[in-house]
Amino acid sequence: MRAFRQLCLPLIALVSTGASAQISIPNIVQLPTEDFVWNWGRGRASGFDDQDRPEFSIQGNEREFRCLLTGSFRLGSRMRDFYELREFEQQLLSTLTFIQDATIAMNNFTRTNDLGWATLDCAVPESEVSEDKEQLRLDRAVERAERARERRRRRNDDD
Repeated sequence: MRAFRQLCLPLIALVSTGASAQISIPNIVQLPTEDFVWNWGRGRASGFDDQDRPEFSIQGNEREFRCLLTGSFRLGSRMRDFYELREFEQQLLSTLTFIQDATIAMNNFTRTNDLGWATLDCAVPESEVSEDKEQLRLDRAVERAERARERRRRRNDDD
């Protein structure tokens, strides 16, 4: 019995001090590798809502993706309140994990029957740098480095 108490005391001390809250489990999320579009709610074919005039339109970034989240809430939803809608938009605008947070929010609004429809359209922007432009940029950098080297040599010769 005495040995049992000696083993349990440190364990109880660790649990009571909140050491277990210090454990962090990594959150691994695998995003698609190409452009994608995810939809929630009913579409225009059901005549539910006008998708040409969404209530919210939020742009965000995550990793290499540039995304646009558009949608509308149901008529009786609490999210149609001005302050609720603005708070929702501000939360998504300030996040670094836009795709993950937007997906979680849309799934929650769908589950609570607040969401009329939503579309998350994400794309990887194409690089506009051509080989000629890249070579020109490198040539200019080499010229600047050579000029700086010549200036240093002149200064060292003058001293």
